[in-house]
Amino acid sequence: MLLLPNKNPDQNQEAIVLLEKEIALLEAELRELESNLNIFQTKIRSVLSAQINRIRALTDLYKSQKQAKKLKRLEQKKRGKNYKEPVGLKVNNASFTTQKLVSADDQQELKRLFKEAVVQIHPDKLTDADEELNQRATEVTAQLNEVYQNGDLDEMSRLHEFIVSGNALTYVPDQPQTIKDLAVMIQFLQDKKRKVLQLIAEIKSSELYQLWTNGRDPETIIAELKLAFEHRIAVLEKRTR
Repeated sequence: MLLLPNKNPDQNQEAIVLLEKEIALLEAELRELESNLNIFQTKIRSVLSAQINRIRALTDLYKSQKQAKKLKRLEQKKRGKNYKEPVGLKVNNASFTTQKLVSADDQQELKRLFKEAVVQIHPDKLTDADEELNQRATEVTAQLNEVYQNGDLDEMSRLHEFIVSGNALTYVPDQPQTIKDLAVMIQFLQDKKRKVLQLIAEIKSSELYQLWTNGRDPETIIAELKLAFEHRIAVLEKRTR
């Protein structure tokens, strides 16, 4: 359910409390899912560790062999009289590593928002702050750095607004009266809820989750996986001879 900011402060505070409760329940569900799947995955790995390690080693070998063949073909081409060096795209700022491809304008905007936000939130700026405030500043700064490294401009814009609004350091969960900008806080919590829901959906759509929830005997599942892994090993060994 989407909660829109209201002109009535009391209604906004109620909306924030409701969102906090929903997020807490979703985070608890996420933690339980991750814990159960980790236990299931650990059991699989403990039984099939030899096969998993063999597949990993053969996969690395196959990749290195492919790369060696590629380099060999390139050297052969270079010896030809009509060979020309390919013209590729140049990266102007190699130090800016992101998971997403962003335009130069978006990159500049990302940097601008990051710099404006980090000036206000970095723990080094809070020389006289108490331990709790420093802890909140450290956590938000870490989140800010992660968003910057990921190159997510939309997420950076939302986090920037949250920090500039003054909520980042004043906000205390379950205490809406500590919030400076209720409308911004509602938007922030809605985004947080959406992210947790997305993580839950990704887990439930994973192959590991499907194996775990299909109601079959885990020993049978592991036996079938072992056969599949052995087949994969045979294929890779044939490719890497």
